[in-house]
Amino acid sequence: MSLCNRANKQHVRCQKCLEFGHWTYECTGKRKYLHRPSRTAQLAKILKEKEKRLLLQQR
Repeated sequence: MSLCNRANKQHVRCQKCLEFGHWTYECTGKRKYLHRPSRTAQLAKILKEKEKRLLLQQR
């Protein structure tokens, strides 16, 4: 028996539509757009937080 046959589908999340209950290859739904910040935005946020901490420490 393969892993797919043994797993309970209620606990499986589709990678395409992000819904529970079916595998990606069984999906009939549309692909969901998952907004994620760019790497540049992540790095800029980290730098901004570091600068803010330094300013607070200097006071």
